[in-house]
Amino acid sequence: MIRSAPPCLALAGAAMLASAAMLGATPAQASDLVVHEVLSEQPLSDAPDMKVVISQVTIKPDGTVGRHAHPGDMHAVVLRGGRIEGPDGAEQVLAEGTVIFVSAGDAHGPLRNLSDSDIELMVTYVVNVLEPFSWPVE
Repeated sequence: MIRSAPPCLALAGAAMLASAAMLGATPAQASDLVVHEVLSEQPLSDAPDMKVVISQVTIKPDGTVGRHAHPGDMHAVVLRGGRIEGPDGAEQVLAEGTVIFVSAGDAHGPLRNLSDSDIELMVTYVVNVLEPFSWPVE
């Protein structure tokens, strides 16, 4: 559920964006319509069980990010926006420059790209290395 309007979206619980995820193309939403490119992966200073992963996520037209969660915080910036179908089935516009935050363990998604062009996000995850990167949530 979106709790505030752009340019800052806070996502939590039954929410998503996405994911838009909203987001990260993890096994929960892996497909050729959702591309998750890891740009950097480094241990978090003074926290050996944590790492920072910076990724570019591309959601192609009709691409879907399933409902999922991560073992750490997710911060994202929309590089190229578009129209999405959110978790409640409502159509929304995800604007360029929108900031998204999802707390550790909070489920987000599903979301589907309704646009004719790609939606792109720059996503930073701060996650626990002892847990799976993400997991599906019903």
